[in-house]
Amino acid sequence: MFILVWIHGGVGSPELRGGAGAEACGSRGGGCQGRGRTARKASGGEFKGHSKGMMNTMRRELVCMLLLCGAALTLPSQEIHIRFRRGARSYRGSCRDEKTQTQYGPSESWLRPGLRGNRVEYCRCAGGRPQCHSVPVRGCSEPRCFNGGTCRQALYFADFVCQCPEGFLGKRCEIDAGATCYKDQGISYRGTWSTAESGAECANWNSSALALKPYSARRPHAVRLGLGSHNYCRNPDGDLRPWCYVFKAGKYSTEFCSTPACPKEKNEDCYFGKGLAYRGTYSFTTSGTPCLPWNSRVLAGKFYTTWKTNAQALGLGSHNYCRNPDGDAKPWCHVLKDRKLTWEYCDVPQCSTCGLRHYKQPQFRIKGGLYADITSHPWQAAIFVKNRRSPGERFFCGGILISSCWVLSAAHCFQERYPPHQLKVVLGRTYREVPGEKEQKFEVEKYITHKEFDDDTYNNDIALLKLQSDSLHCAQESDAVRTACLPEADLQLPDWTECELSGYGKHEASSPFYSERLKEAHVRLYPSSRCTSRHLFNKTITNNMLCAGDTRSGGNQANLHDACQGDSGGPLVCMKDNRMTLVGIISWGIGCGQKDVPGIYTKVTNYLDWIQDNMQL
Repeated sequence: MFILVWIHGGVGSPELRGGAGAEACGSRGGGCQGRGRTARKASGGEFKGHSKGMMNTMRRELVCMLLLCGAALTLPSQEIHIRFRRGARSYRGSCRDEKTQTQYGPSESWLRPGLRGNRVEYCRCAGGRPQCHSVPVRGCSEPRCFNGGTCRQALYFADFVCQCPEGFLGKRCEIDAGATCYKDQGISYRGTWSTAESGAECANWNSSALALKPYSARRPHAVRLGLGSHNYCRNPDGDLRPWCYVFKAGKYSTEFCSTPACPKEKNEDCYFGKGLAYRGTYSFTTSGTPCLPWNSRVLAGKFYTTWKTNAQALGLGSHNYCRNPDGDAKPWCHVLKDRKLTWEYCDVPQCSTCGLRHYKQPQFRIKGGLYADITSHPWQAAIFVKNRRSPGERFFCGGILISSCWVLSAAHCFQERYPPHQLKVVLGRTYREVPGEKEQKFEVEKYITHKEFDDDTYNNDIALLKLQSDSLHCAQESDAVRTACLPEADLQLPDWTECELSGYGKHEASSPFYSERLKEAHVRLYPSSRCTSRHLFNKTITNNMLCAGDTRSGGNQANLHDACQGDSGGPLVCMKDNRMTLVGIISWGIGCGQKDVPGIYTKVTNYLDWIQDNMQL
């Protein structure tokens, strides 16, 4: 807004035509007298010159007044305009929940763990301070909290709260307050660093200014990427290292963070079994103490030193690398602690044994496959359910051990929604009903089926079972119990690659009973062009499925290998880098062992994120 200033006076007024001119001459201290002849010669021109000077002065004063008024009235508007362009959420009158490190706007409400005991509080942001009181809650119907958090659902509204273990923060316990550095590219970094390399403070991922950016807290599945109502550095797009948005030069741009990288391990080697054959270069114990050289004079009189007769065969020499010469539980070394000679186990990682096995050549061929020993398929699980009206239990599906406490299976196996306490998982068993010497049994703590499982098409036919244990470990590794390797996300095997499946299912579709013994079958991966509805009697085939079948029997249908009823949830594994890698979960088929009709399997590579996310809940 501008104020128009009008100075009264007609154009022909003497004051306007001559006053300014006279004042101007007077101000020069007699300068007009020196030009008296010219002034007297044209008295009419005197008024004209005075009028022109007056008008110029008036214009200058008017311009100054306009600029001053415009500046005074424009400055507040400019300030508001700048704030609007930045788009950052205004935190005036907002509340910060210190328990979850989350910011809330005026009148927003939320649940939070009580400050004392196991209470849960309902809070509302009023006047810049949270107003809270206790409310009744119940256990959540589905897992929502990360890192071992306990989920509580409000009774009278849809909100939930996660009671986080010590060291974890956030709405879903997704923030690791103890993470002081990032590993590799920092994709899994969930710490609280919030400063860019330039020293600028990171913007809140939930800021309205970032709503149209590729990565913000308003993006679907943002919590899986570590994004939320905070400004901590993250790497949601797999960049070189953690980054964030910063406001610079009037706009938001990305900048790498100054988050420190974790020190890289000096050694990447590992040991198998007890480490008897370990010949790596680790030289520190679990307490961080450096090992003594095996030829140190301090070890004189000790049994295991460089001077032992078979020292070279035991890996001992003029070095201080960890070894296990006496068959102990794991590699160790001699150390000096408080000036006393002792020994400690070393901080050497154990090599992954997933997909490794002691394969035994099958001796008996049966319809649909071959009888097998559990040591050939140590990741095979058998899932039982307790009978409702009689004692005992019955077998109903297979599964795959993928970690110490987690088993993969098919979602359609759990359509009857069995209570978890009625289920039992058996590992290490060759005969379906006969206990084995090396078998391990577990109750089921919980199971998770894919939310988008379609019981008509069997799309998203995948489930996870968590084994119950009093410790962090469940299944103990042996030659009869071992995990299958999960595939890399970009795994692409050539068409017609030979793979294996296993299970306790029927020999053929018409058989009234499941197999008494574990079976294996050899099938080949079909190309996608042969895995279509047209090739499977117009049944729906989705991108989450793959096909595999027996192509080697020369038309002799009696010898065709295939999965059958009761094999559901079991593994389809293929050799990759000398390890058996899980590529499919037995899902469905048309009959069993029909010529040119492959079986259908859930494509595991499509569910790696789903598996990892649910194993963390």
